[in-house]
Amino acid sequence: MDYTRSFRFADDDLNRRLIAVLEEADFRHSVDENEVIRYLPKDEESFENDFVGAIRDKVFTSWQVLTCPIECTDLYKQYMRAHEIPFKEEMIDGQLWFLLPQKYRPDRWNLDDELAAAPK
Repeated sequence: MDYTRSFRFADDDLNRRLIAVLEEADFRHSVDENEVIRYLPKDEESFENDFVGAIRDKVFTSWQVLTCPIECTDLYKQYMRAHEIPFKEEMIDGQLWFLLPQKYRPDRWNLDDELAAAPK
């Protein structure tokens, strides 16, 4: 099978919960030595909606996923920590994404101020 899509919660406990749910449901997948879950591209919708979404719902009752260019991930993490915004990290197809409560509005964050305040 061509398991070319990948997912991993950075939080080991969340990731193990997801793996357990996938195995219980007999969902086609594999898990590598780093506990990265691999699955078929054709199963992406089911994987996201039926399994990952259920775990995300347990972390935050109302949530969103934030992506950003790789060169900005540290800046976003710095901003969220400085403003006490809770978040969890996810690796999706090798790219870092952030899971955070729905009530926060990343489109309104002034990251330029964070850049200006950062030590040089």
